[in-house]
Amino acid sequence: MKLPSSAVDELTGLPILSLAYPVIEEELNRKNEVGFLYFDIVQFRRLEEKYGHHKCRDLLRLLGITLQQQKGKLYRDEDLVVVGGKGLDFFVLFLFSPPRRKESFANHDLKLISTRIKQKLQHVIDENSDELGIAEEVDFHTGYTVLKKDPYMEVERLIYEAKKEAGFKSQLEEIMVQFISNVSHELRTPLTSIKGYAETLMEGAMEDPDLCKRWLNIIYCEAQRLERLINDLLDLSMLEAEQVELIFKPLDIREVVDEVVSLLQYEADKENITIVTRFQENLPVIIGDKDRIKQVLLNLVHNALKYSKRKSEVTVNGEIYKHYVKISVSDQGTGIPHSQLEKVFERFYRAEKNRSGRAGGRGLGLAIARDIVEIHGGSIWAESVLDKGSTFHFLLPIENNITYNSEMI
Repeated sequence: MKLPSSAVDELTGLPILSLAYPVIEEELNRKNEVGFLYFDIVQFRRLEEKYGHHKCRDLLRLLGITLQQQKGKLYRDEDLVVVGGKGLDFFVLFLFSPPRRKESFANHDLKLISTRIKQKLQHVIDENSDELGIAEEVDFHTGYTVLKKDPYMEVERLIYEAKKEAGFKSQLEEIMVQFISNVSHELRTPLTSIKGYAETLMEGAMEDPDLCKRWLNIIYCEAQRLERLINDLLDLSMLEAEQVELIFKPLDIREVVDEVVSLLQYEADKENITIVTRFQENLPVIIGDKDRIKQVLLNLVHNALKYSKRKSEVTVNGEIYKHYVKISVSDQGTGIPHSQLEKVFERFYRAEKNRSGRAGGRGLGLAIARDIVEIHGGSIWAESVLDKGSTFHFLLPIENNITYNSEMI
């Protein structure tokens, strides 16, 4: 089936997605499945605000021309590439036959085509950056999946679900790549240190007892660092997989705070930092796993000490907030930029460049704290003012407002 000229977008020269449904439906009826790839300009609206509507229209036109030129190269002449709509910032490619003469579509083939097309688009944008007048890298969200015929679902709905699935797969891949990169980096640092000191000892440094003892101590500390990282990773993965055994019992949050302060008092005294606790009178009992709530508080108070100025104050407040007990941990440090407040709860995210902490962390503590609080039915967030300090708040439901029937979450 050939599309009428009215179905083609004048700007990009590509068919409009919604007007191409009959062609896609016909191919699904003939072959039962169609390859689906999409390319979405991540920051298009921001680019439009920054560089203007006309320059972004030029960008879309260039991408449309490039995609048309790849017919017979990166994909077959009979395949269909469309634009999301007039002036829209995403493109979809429908492959009507599996590549490499295969009987069905394979994910790795779709991924390969998607990667090559994305590289081609970015290369063309780089080559024409001066002409476009867009002085920054243009990034794409890409995704791929297989669109399968479903007699009970209209083609419009099939495409909508395929776009969601392709986007989800793409996001998972990005997360996995970033996660592996971060873990590799975190593991490499202590391993390099252990290997270096061990090699030096084996080459003769063991003959000096004082030097040997000092370097063995460094190796031991780096091994402990590795152990903590592995434990944090296991903790995080088990929490997110909901495979952690939690014992929910009534507990007095003031007692938990007092235990945490006692554990960290020595560290505070070393830096001449005062830890102050303030609790609202008649603070109600909450239901929770004491060890895990203690883990959250240890992380927050330890971070507050780490990022506080010497001879300053760290405050832990407890009060009733609606149907919750609200705990707030405040420091008087350098603060966190507003743009980073949400990111600090992401795995491996650290803001040391902007916060003068005395010791680097693993970037996992706040992610673990978030998961623990959410499992308890609460929420956690941060507030900060640069050069004045930061406050981390978390909410825990009051006993009468939450019931757990199982000790396994």
